[in-house]
Amino acid sequence: MSIQNRRLEKGWSQEDLTRHSGLSSRTIQRIESGQAVSSESIKCLAAVFDTSIDAIKQEQTMKTSVSKDQSSLSRLNTLENEAVTLGQTLLRSPKLGQTDPLTKIERNAINYGKRLLKNLIK
Repeated sequence: MSIQNRRLEKGWSQEDLTRHSGLSSRTIQRIESGQAVSSESIKCLAAVFDTSIDAIKQEQTMKTSVSKDQSSLSRLNTLENEAVTLGQTLLRSPKLGQTDPLTKIERNAINYGKRLLKNLIK
């Protein structure tokens, strides 16, 4: 269970947790956003929530790795979208007056592939 979930379970605001733990509100915000936590902060939170220091450390480690995974996934989605856009641009024939970024052989190969797909779909 995350620090935020523990806090909400008790019906506390971040300010309430600040009063009970002795930590600053900025520290609470950083902890809940998944940033690094000092040993002293972990001890304070463990005492406030009546749990072990190891439990708090484990929760923070899991939150940090999930945050990194989401960030990596976001970057991957961006790269995938850029790759799809590039592919669509290359597959599309250039409009009148535009130069074709592909060589004539590459364009002929793409057009041949399109015709094959059309015939398969029919």
